[in-house]
Amino acid sequence: MLRLFQLFVATLVAGGPAWAGAEVRTEYTQTRIIAEREGFVPGETTWFAVDQKVIDGWHVFWENPGDAGLPLDLGWSLPAGFEVGEILHPIPQFIPVGPLASFAHEGEPKFLVSVAAPADAVPGEIVNIVIDASWQACEEICVPEETQFEFSVPILAVAETRSETAALFARARAALPITLDKPARFERRGGAYVLTIDNWDGAAPADAFFFPRREGLITPAASQIINLADGVLTVSMEPGWTDVSDAETVDGVLAYKRADGGRAGYQISAAITGSLALPSDAFAGAANANVALLLVMAFLGGLILNAMPCVFPIIFIKAAALMQSAKEDRATVRAHGLLFTAGVLATFIFMGGLLLALRAGGEELGWGFHLQSPLVVGLSAYVLFLVGLNLAGLFTVGENIAGAGQSLATKPGAAGAFFTGALAVVVAAPCIGPLLSAPLGAALIQPPAVGMAIFVLMGLGLAAPYLALSLSPALGRYLPRPGEWMVVLKQALSFPVFAAAAYFLWVFARQTGDSGLATLLFGGILLALAAWLFEISKGDDRRALFLRAASAVAAVLAIAPLTRIDEAPSGTGAQSNSAYGAIVTEPYSDEVLASNRAAGTPVFIDFTAAWCVTCQFNKLTVFKSKDVVDAFKQTGTVFLVADWTVRDPVITRALQSYGASGVPLYVYYPSGGAAQILPQTLSRKIVVDTLNRAD
Repeated sequence: MLRLFQLFVATLVAGGPAWAGAEVRTEYTQTRIIAEREGFVPGETTWFAVDQKVIDGWHVFWENPGDAGLPLDLGWSLPAGFEVGEILHPIPQFIPVGPLASFAHEGEPKFLVSVAAPADAVPGEIVNIVIDASWQACEEICVPEETQFEFSVPILAVAETRSETAALFARARAALPITLDKPARFERRGGAYVLTIDNWDGAAPADAFFFPRREGLITPAASQIINLADGVLTVSMEPGWTDVSDAETVDGVLAYKRADGGRAGYQISAAITGSLALPSDAFAGAANANVALLLVMAFLGGLILNAMPCVFPIIFIKAAALMQSAKEDRATVRAHGLLFTAGVLATFIFMGGLLLALRAGGEELGWGFHLQSPLVVGLSAYVLFLVGLNLAGLFTVGENIAGAGQSLATKPGAAGAFFTGALAVVVAAPCIGPLLSAPLGAALIQPPAVGMAIFVLMGLGLAAPYLALSLSPALGRYLPRPGEWMVVLKQALSFPVFAAAAYFLWVFARQTGDSGLATLLFGGILLALAAWLFEISKGDDRRALFLRAASAVAAVLAIAPLTRIDEAPSGTGAQSNSAYGAIVTEPYSDEVLASNRAAGTPVFIDFTAAWCVTCQFNKLTVFKSKDVVDAFKQTGTVFLVADWTVRDPVITRALQSYGASGVPLYVYYPSGGAAQILPQTLSRKIVVDTLNRAD
């Protein structure tokens, strides 16, 4: 009767049984926490199971995640005197991810945690438990997920195992590794680490792999060699990058395939014999695979950058340059291709080096930082305006004057080829295309040599199509034949370049206000005058000298006022609400985000900038559509705008917290759920499905 009364009181106070409400669904996992017994017993231990279901093709991580990843983390809030044990993971799986590897769990992993109640706990009382849980789910991309569990468990004089949980806990314990009852040692033999187990019974374990608990002890993706001779089992593995000179034992799990096809494993604690110290070059070699992957991603990301919306303005300039090359001989075409690549690389190296140097000095900057300066934006608008005037035929350069690249090529236009490459980076590179987030983020924290190598590979990727077309005679056959039509096409190409100049004019106006806009417009008129005077000055008479001097004065009068325009303070470049149509927006701040999440309100964050073409493209095609507006209204999602048009350290730090170094970035927090990173090129379906699925 006493225990029934206690249970009745517990039910009334807790609003349900002990396990009620301890289940959360996120986009990639379903997680619940279950108590094995009906309640806590003073002085005894109660086990809890974290039962997860991971969607097909995805995985969560073991305590040592391998090359990258975040394992399950539980932050328990309990009354004083309660003691929480370590998380017991099931036997890990080896999951290859390209040249890397994850130590992880697929399917329905179950994690066990023990909680010991104090001996003076009072039966009849209710223990309120709050658990802050976080983990990472991965497929080809990785998404951190987090949630909070809140539930109550009664304290009972006697508590029995709940019949409905017995099978689940039995499966959870069966999936744990068993403790090895044989002596084991861990040592270095030459350039390898070797785990040795004496008195091994039977045959060598099939498909075996040793998972050490210490991160970086071994190279996760490297194969391991299993050998059994005279009852001694050895596992040879490639050392990783972690210094283990302070360790006395190596703990881990030796997993293998059972005869029935299932997985089993031994929990091993091997004594270290001798020194595990390796030559310094061995640690460098172990890290080469990760660096090599970043370099490959940097090149491919630079290549894909050619197809990003932010690069569209420069494509028209490239097209005009290729068309002009059709009139030249093959040697000149090759020289122009090399000069274009040199311009791209020189600008990447300059900008990357400047960014690394400023960050080393404590500046909080990200890729694209140069376009946060009104001076750079204004000069970019002027440069594109001049390029457009040149394509339209108002003036020409290179025919009768020695360009900066004349020493590299004997034909005219060499300086233009180099300049086009530099302009491609200044105008286009701030947008972060697919595959570039990880290399750019790594470039800012890796050693300077690695960081600069990443920037160089990005530049090579961006220049690769033009360079290949210039160097390959076979591809050169696809260049158009010269003709009068080229003059008309060249003039037509000036209009998209003028459009790009107008876009930078709009960005400049958002950064500086009406007075800045007036300054830039008047300067544009002076710049056009300078170009026209330069064109009519061609000749050797005294009149030509006067006209060129007048052209130079007009150019100086156009550019000089830009140097006196102050950079706008943080927040003044914020996107207006009209940019998002009928969606009601709020400026981003850490406090606003935290308060909405604490209230359980879903939050969508748009990390944007006026100078990001992809950001503006998404605003026009996605956020102003009726179905997206309706989805935000129906789900009650708060829309926060993190505007990075001008420098803002708060937004820079927020970007870095999500592993990003530039915009666009779209982050969605469902009610009580973890952050979800959306694709950079959005669609209405992606946004609507994301909001409605969470709802």
